[in-house]
Amino acid sequence: MHILIVEDDSKTAVYLHKGLTENSFVVDLSDKGEDGLHLARTGEYDLIILDVMLPDIDGWRILQSVRAAGNQVPVFFLTARGHVDDRVQGLELGADDYLVKPFAFAELLARVRTLLRRGATPGHREILRVADVELELGWQAPGDPRRSGVSI
Repeated sequence: MHILIVEDDSKTAVYLHKGLTENSFVVDLSDKGEDGLHLARTGEYDLIILDVMLPDIDGWRILQSVRAAGNQVPVFFLTARGHVDDRVQGLELGADDYLVKPFAFAELLARVRTLLRRGATPGHREILRVADVELELGWQAPGDPRRSGVSI
């Protein structure tokens, strides 16, 4: 599973990267909002973990841009902004979860796994490409009319 973390605090970013990679996740890091937005728009992620307060562009705007582009990747806010109004705003903008710093890594990991257990997001396809062969590896819910297959 591929996770994008957009976090400007280097200690928190290193802590998250270490903990998630030790739990078999592939992690990309960004410490600036603009860079994080670029990665979110151009990369294929199974989950995005966003801070709200970032240099140049905040997490709210990143989420709005991702959702406006039709990307339904799960987004998880991890931020020091813990007022009820902040949590409500994040969720109403389209976040799938919201956790306030300081946090316990075990709780964060449980929430990450819960979001990822929900399965592939609409429009998200996991594809393995070798030469001119593509194999769609996406999980399907019971009754899902989409089919995995091979295309050449």
